[in-house]
Amino acid sequence: MIIKFRIVLQLTGLLALLLARPATSVAQDAPTPPAAVKAGDRVAWIGSSSTNIGVWPRTVEFLLRTRHPSLKLEFKKFSTGGGTFATGLANLDAWLNAFPPTLVVFNYGGNDAGAGRAGLANYLETMGKCIDKARAAGARVILVTPQAADTRKSGVSAAKKRTLYAETMLEQGRLRGWPVVDIHHPLETLQLANQKINPSYSILKDKIHLTDPAYVAWGFLFFDRLNLPLARSEAAISADGRVVATVHCAIEAAESKDGVLAFTRIDEVLPLLPPGPLPPRHSAPLEAHSRYLLQVEGLSPGNYEIRCEGRQIGVVPAETLSDGLNLNTLLLDDGQEAPWTALARDLWEGRRLEEIGKTRWRFEIRRR
Repeated sequence: MIIKFRIVLQLTGLLALLLARPATSVAQDAPTPPAAVKAGDRVAWIGSSSTNIGVWPRTVEFLLRTRHPSLKLEFKKFSTGGGTFATGLANLDAWLNAFPPTLVVFNYGGNDAGAGRAGLANYLETMGKCIDKARAAGARVILVTPQAADTRKSGVSAAKKRTLYAETMLEQGRLRGWPVVDIHHPLETLQLANQKINPSYSILKDKIHLTDPAYVAWGFLFFDRLNLPLARSEAAISADGRVVATVHCAIEAAESKDGVLAFTRIDEVLPLLPPGPLPPRHSAPLEAHSRYLLQVEGLSPGNYEIRCEGRQIGVVPAETLSDGLNLNTLLLDDGQEAPWTALARDLWEGRRLEEIGKTRWRFEIRRR
């Protein structure tokens, strides 16, 4: 039964991943290392205002810490609050000395693009010098393309320039072996797809900066392209309290009494959704990278309420529990606030990190 459960969830995740990836093949050709993040990495986020705002790097940090806690990573953000690759180059020595990184993630290009075709030569020259300087300091490098736009807010010309600079970065990545993560085309897809559903939808809050949900989507899209193993916490238990199987978690103190199945779940990883607001769920791989899975075998037909720490997660038929479900999907479907919201908020802020791998949640499954 646990095998059937896994297949169902992976197909759901695959759909989300396919919807999130760009339709164009441009991004697929850019070289990305098989494992872009390594255990013990000290990661320096270096970029312009979108990096300085910090939502997308914080999303990636949240995902890496909760999904892959064994990597034991450190993070530091560096930005002048705007700027170009030339700005980064001027400050790079001081930044590299302040926090000697093993991995540098550069996100410039949005402001560089304002120079249009006339600025491409300088863009490439300063980009190359930044990469050389970071590598000379002993760090690996990942480039991140500049973001896409909503032409109704940015204007058509500015949007085209950003696309030009994103695709130039991707092309140079292929030619020079520079690892590039493309978020431009996926964000463009997010804009166009959701604009069709809701004409007022926009990824932008002004001419260039994204809304917080769009920055969260950016973080998920970047994380998805790091080629790390898909993390999951998976528990299967029978209606009488027998533990059937677990992956990256443990079940303790299981009991079935008076029609209520109760157990304590200890998770080695925490594939929880970050605190909202979240982007449209089918335009970014939210659930594919948030696989918090539960399966209960042998329940009598009927509807069952799932509770955690006394709070309702949702109500589902016995057959859904028998097949297995993603608790994050259930929370999104039912519009419920997660029982672990307070912890997720603290982890987002970099607090209570020592609790990852040690959480103990008391679950109850009861007939409705």
